[in-house]
Amino acid sequence: MSEFDFGGRRASEFRHRGFWALFAERHPHERARLARRGPWFWQRGMPEFGLVLSMYVAPSEDVVGVFFGRNEKFGATDVWSRLKPFQPAIEARLKLRPEQSAQNLGINSQWRVNCFAEDNWPAMADWLVTECSRFERAVIEVLSEE
Repeated sequence: MSEFDFGGRRASEFRHRGFWALFAERHPHERARLARRGPWFWQRGMPEFGLVLSMYVAPSEDVVGVFFGRNEKFGATDVWSRLKPFQPAIEARLKLRPEQSAQNLGINSQWRVNCFAEDNWPAMADWLVTECSRFERAVIEVLSEE
């Protein structure tokens, strides 16, 4: 059995309500910044820039991550094309390793972790908030220079 083989567990078996409850308990300040949430994601709003940062859990892929999401209420549409000119500067500030990002998610960061192991949940929640805050700082620095 490989390090990432959990006996064929499916995403539907992941206790997402339990994870997000723990997330909110560990990081109560995130409630005030909540733009939208679903079973697999929590969006932090950046209304001053018309952006949302999506923190997500993909248990079937053994991944948690952060990327710039879509949210019409916050004006977060066409985000990837809007950020494309700033992508090199943002990524330079983030100093991400190539294996940390997925090619199909724009500016993003991922952490490979066994999402089904509930003893990993505190570290996963903390990593999501820390990484999201790094993204937020990088975007503010870059876009404020414009």
